Amino acid sequence: MAIPARTESGSSPIPFSPPALTRSSSPQIDHLFSTLVEATFDLIEEVGANISLLLYLHVPHDDQPLLFVRHPDLAHRSASETFRLMHTVIMLSNGRKPSAAFRHGELSGHYNRSSGAESDGLFVFGGIQTGETAARVTSVSRAFARVLHQFHLDETETPIRPAIHVEALDDLTQVSVSIPNGAHGLQGTAAAVDAEQAVARAVIGACAPGFGFDEVRRIDVGTRSAVLVVARDAAQMLRLGLAISDGDILQTVALAAQRAAGHMDDSGYPEPSPQS
Repeated sequence: MAIPARTESGSSPIPFSPPALTRSSSPQIDHLFSTLVEATFDLIEEVGANISLLLYLHVPHDDQPLLFVRHPDLAHRSASETFRLMHTVIMLSNGRKPSAAFRHGELSGHYNRSSGAESDGLFVFGGIQTGETAARVTSVSRAFARVLHQFHLDETETPIRPAIHVEALDDLTQVSVSIPNGAHGLQGTAAAVDAEQAVARAVIGACAPGFGFDEVRRIDVGTRSAVLVVARDAAQMLRLGLAISDGDILQTVALAAQRAAGHMDDSGYPEPSPQS
């Protein structure tokens, strides 16, 4: 499944000024965040059926919440209808179940709640989907919710960095990585046409041998770069990892790949191996 993420130079730019993600984020990073939300909406509409309700509530723990709405069109709803919709969103955000179907007034559908170290999220989609369709939409929203929560990690955490060794071969670049993991380090080796792909493949191979690698996307965000690594787990479900560069692009790729592989917990640090 392709990810229809759109950037400023793409053919279908976001037609609004995105809200500020955090007090310290840049407009380019805010735009990337909004682009990923819009990409999630695109995929939900692709795999869902008759989507008439589609929104995402993002709640940073130390800042104001952000609400993204594709359906319904709030410009064509009365103040009372909008109030009832917001009441439903608040009710769902305060619920206990991570994912469920709901009926509240004239609204019905499904929701998926998610939590990160620095933020919480809520995807709401409807109307009521069949069990198989609801599961597909939930898997999409969970994959993207994880990467949306990762936006806050680079502002708050200093993750452990792997050792990366790069060797140029005839027509490929070979990379070896060593990732600290408690008392036991993880090792990975891969070769690819460019070093960024080789690093991502090596890290994913070390952290999650059963995962498949799709691609590395490097996105300019002002004076820095964001790296999005796209992988798939053993069930072929999307696993996304995102990191914002601090100047060393290969280390940024490695960090994004660790997050895609699930080797980083929500605080951004390596999870201990079962042996440690």
